[in-house]
Amino acid sequence: MTKALAFVIVFAAFLAGCDNGPKEAGPVPTGKTSASSSSTSTAQGGGSTTITTTARALCKDKAAAVKAESQNGAVGTIMTIWRVTNTSSDGCRSFGYPGMDFHAANGWLDVQVHRGGTDMINQPPAPVVLEPGKSLYSVSFWGDVDTEAGPCKQFDRVKVTLPDNFTSARVDSSGCVDPGLVEVGPVTDAPPS
Repeated sequence: MTKALAFVIVFAAFLAGCDNGPKEAGPVPTGKTSASSSSTSTAQGGGSTTITTTARALCKDKAAAVKAESQNGAVGTIMTIWRVTNTSSDGCRSFGYPGMDFHAANGWLDVQVHRGGTDMINQPPAPVVLEPGKSLYSVSFWGDVDTEAGPCKQFDRVKVTLPDNFTSARVDSSGCVDPGLVEVGPVTDAPPS
């Protein structure tokens, strides 16, 4: 009886947390920013060899230049290709989806971005290693017209948060955004073709 009751409570808690599907607002931490690992193997002569490798640090906005590489609009939607260039002297890594927010007259809109959505940004994320001076890319789409959900909001800045980060790069940009219609694709090592 106790096991059955425990199962029902855990299952109900699981369902309660999933009633509206996943919230796709921004970065989700997946681990430390750098890590070390080592392995030991035994050689034929009975000796051992230890090899230590260090994972690359996460790409961060403080060691990167973020800019809108290009922006195009069609039928109420703005597509932006974001370019993030590693400005540090060390390589870094990234994986996942960036977060975004827009600054309007009354402050930041606290936009909840949706990951994927259109064919161009619907692919699963893949690890990206970024050497010094090289760039990674991400594509975003947002609605720029009034909808049944409400009016389009004028903005004067955009925050872009790299995956697994809690600080954002602020980019001067202006336009109009429907805060409920913002979609982003995963970071990639090449711009879309």
